[in-house]
Amino acid sequence: MSEVSVVVVTYNSEQVIGSCLESCREYAVIVVDNASVDGTLSEVRRFRNARVIANTANRGFAAGVNQGVRDCETDFVLLLNPDVTLLTDIAALTAQFDEERVGAGTGQLLGEDGRLQKGFGIRGFPTPVTLGFEVLGLNRILPWNPVNRRYRKIVGNLDAAGEVDQPAGAFLLFRKQLWETLGGFDESFYPVWFEDVDFCKRAKEAGYKLVYEPSVRARHRGGHSVRALPGSAGNSTGMLAF
Repeated sequence: MSEVSVVVVTYNSEQVIGSCLESCREYAVIVVDNASVDGTLSEVRRFRNARVIANTANRGFAAGVNQGVRDCETDFVLLLNPDVTLLTDIAALTAQFDEERVGAGTGQLLGEDGRLQKGFGIRGFPTPVTLGFEVLGLNRILPWNPVNRRYRKIVGNLDAAGEVDQPAGAFLLFRKQLWETLGGFDESFYPVWFEDVDFCKRAKEAGYKLVYEPSVRARHRGGHSVRALPGSAGNSTGMLAF
């Protein structure tokens, strides 16, 4: 399999980006910074394998991803959130791409406590009912309701590899060719939320498979960049944000 490049979009990520990049030393990394006002850029520049694209304004997550992927010279791109740290080699995940129709995939995300982040790493595609439950807060109040269990894949064997609908955008490996075929991430999703869902759905509609390989693992702090946004009260939609 061809070499993999890593793309990370940052926004005031000084406290987390160092750990992320430390875990990616064997890869060429492109960090797209959306006008951070903290020490993010200084932290990134400590890593010789990381190249920075420093935006003068916050262009949003999707636009940042597109900037980074556009500059990748490899056939495969690993998209990571700045608060994600690789815990294992990704070889078992990249091996899934030996099948031509596999376009994207993810591994298993663990929280800071070392436990599996159920309901975040992989999901089904949202439906009008799902979104209604999200807006009304029912999925937070009654997380074990049938709609939420199906959507967030709370039930089932999450230690088994297989095909999935929606891998988390926080930890997503994909073919650059797929990105080109789809015209990249849709930049109308601004500043965050739903752009990863849209990308995965369009990939499925184009006939690509999306896979999950739980033997490949990463630690995910969660909600870091959303909390950094001005006026943000936190992340209420989980993987719909980065």
